[in-house]
Amino acid sequence: MAVLRWPRIIFVIYGDCLSRCDVIDLGAGSPYTGFRNIQNQESELVWMKGRQDAIIGLFESTNISSLVFELLIGGFHNSRTGVRVATWANFKTSSSDGQFLLNHNQYTSLWIKWRSSTVYLKPGTMDNNGPVLKWTRDDIVSVRYMAFRTGTTSAVKYVVNLSCSKTNISI
Repeated sequence: MAVLRWPRIIFVIYGDCLSRCDVIDLGAGSPYTGFRNIQNQESELVWMKGRQDAIIGLFESTNISSLVFELLIGGFHNSRTGVRVATWANFKTSSSDGQFLLNHNQYTSLWIKWRSSTVYLKPGTMDNNGPVLKWTRDDIVSVRYMAFRTGTTSAVKYVVNLSCSKTNISI
């Protein structure tokens, strides 16, 4: 497991230079790591690359038991992406649309938005007119932290904190 912070590395995305990003490179079976304070945000664009089981948790605190939403991207042998409220729980909503699935050769982007007790997942960028997964909890929760982990069989690389909404990235 490695959480890499490279404030001086430059990523070129369609001619735009980005100098601030976090790369989180997790091996298979990695527990939640890289808790990021997202209290002043309502959304995040996350780029992922792996064969299956990229897992993003949205939490009320940095305690694992405060999980609010768990997003499983490319679950079930990269055939399904969904939202659940606990690890290993059934999906509350899911999709098998290929736009929500992982690619082990290139990064896939997913726009994650949270408001009150609702989470939205959208492939690509915020302005993409594609499909949306949405689910609302019955209780009132506050999303304050985001963390990352992997399933038991596949490594996943995450890139977060990008300041643009382009759709192609190479690292």
